[in-house]
Amino acid sequence: MNDPIADAKAQEATHSFTFRIATMEDVPALQKMIGESLRALGKGFYTQAELDGSIGYLFGPDSVLIRDQTYFILHPNSQPSTICACGGWSFRKTLYGGDSAPSPLRMPEKRNPAVDRASIRAIFTHPDWARRGLGTMMMRYCEARAGEGKEGETAGFTRLEMGATLSGVALYERCGYVRSGREDVVTCPNGEGIRIAHMVKDLQQQANANANANANAKVDTNGV
Repeated sequence: MNDPIADAKAQEATHSFTFRIATMEDVPALQKMIGESLRALGKGFYTQAELDGSIGYLFGPDSVLIRDQTYFILHPNSQPSTICACGGWSFRKTLYGGDSAPSPLRMPEKRNPAVDRASIRAIFTHPDWARRGLGTMMMRYCEARAGEGKEGETAGFTRLEMGATLSGVALYERCGYVRSGREDVVTCPNGEGIRIAHMVKDLQQQANANANANANAKVDTNGV
């Protein structure tokens, strides 16, 4: 099984892709890309009826993130209109869901970095660019931006959470997230229930684990 972090770092080293802040003009393209991503990569995790009911309802762009300038597009350097991957983070209490998601999920109140987790939001990879480390590259970028906070809005966050699609759980586990035990079921207009897994990650804990792993690797090397 590939190491997604290693794949992402390899892509970062090529300097072939650029992150940019998503704008409201990107919304139609994001809607299309997210739908294509879920239909291609969500097979085997959600039924066709579940995908039909959720795309454009639960899953879609969130204009609040776009206006907060915390939602991003990853594109080839010379092709800014090509969306390879998208994703964001938020200092607001909404955990997941686009503009058309049920109102109980929409919570625009701000989080307090001292006691709350930032949310990693709506990371999707276009099927044509899947399994190249780009989704993980986007996740790492969003984590870094959450750690910095939003200038003029919040301090940096050291703890994260997300509402993950079932198709993304295994990837996120390999990237240091753990399931909290909470799983939501959102009922879509066609009556289908969509399962969303709540996952968490502590950035400082992950940094300590990485430091320990590097130290152990150095000891092993010295011992050879």
